[in-house]
Amino acid sequence: MTDLPLVILSLSALAYLAAFIFHLYSFLSVREKGHEGAWWLLRLGFLLSTFYFASAAVESRFFVPVANLAGALAFFGWSLAFVYLVLLARVQSQSFGLILTPILVLLIASACLTLHEPAASLPAKGNPLFSLHIVTAFFAYASFTISFSAGILYLIQNHELKAKKAGTFYHKLPSLEELEKLIYQPMIWGASLLVFAVAIGFAWSKSVYGEYWFLDAKTIATIATVSAYFVILYLRVVSGIRAKQGALLSLIAFSLVLFSFLGTRLIEGSHHYLR
Repeated sequence: MTDLPLVILSLSALAYLAAFIFHLYSFLSVREKGHEGAWWLLRLGFLLSTFYFASAAVESRFFVPVANLAGALAFFGWSLAFVYLVLLARVQSQSFGLILTPILVLLIASACLTLHEPAASLPAKGNPLFSLHIVTAFFAYASFTISFSAGILYLIQNHELKAKKAGTFYHKLPSLEELEKLIYQPMIWGASLLVFAVAIGFAWSKSVYGEYWFLDAKTIATIATVSAYFVILYLRVVSGIRAKQGALLSLIAFSLVLFSFLGTRLIEGSHHYLR
């Protein structure tokens, strides 16, 4: 068995790690040196991951990034990088890069460590509903991760302003208004995509297994996750909760994302990665 997939993913993780180092150097530097290098390294890591998935799709003749934990972790990282580099290209900043690159390193490095885990047997392998379900769900998770990161930065910036002490963070972080938008805009994307993913998942399970997976642990966790985010959005629009409260709630809701993505693996009978 060739180790080329491991080499590609390892190089992607190293590119993200180097991007983090450049972002950190730029963030701490008075002249913000290394900023441009960090962006190029981020793009390199993303392109390497893209090549990994493209190669896997050609080899298997079907795009299925969640046959094992490694694929799921790597695709989570790819989705996150895509949302940040493509969909949010106009709002990229050092501070966001400083938060997101360690997450990308963790995801891709973890994928490398579990790459040779046995792949699951996938029923109805060529069913397009399955691919659409996976892609929408992971882009939802990526959007929630962006919202989570913005929430952290918002709380840091808010603390800096209340302390009335213009330190490094105050000068390098986006404004509270920009961060507030980055909390709620990706949250809307994520909640909408996750509803779509759940609906497609029900249709797929019915077509393959002849039943809807209403009582599956991962399904329940996913519905709880999307419900939590819709509650936050409802409170924001109808009740007009303060941005700080919304930021705190986004951090709490993200714990449900992590449980839905990883925690349900510990529950017997859950359809995580279709084992």
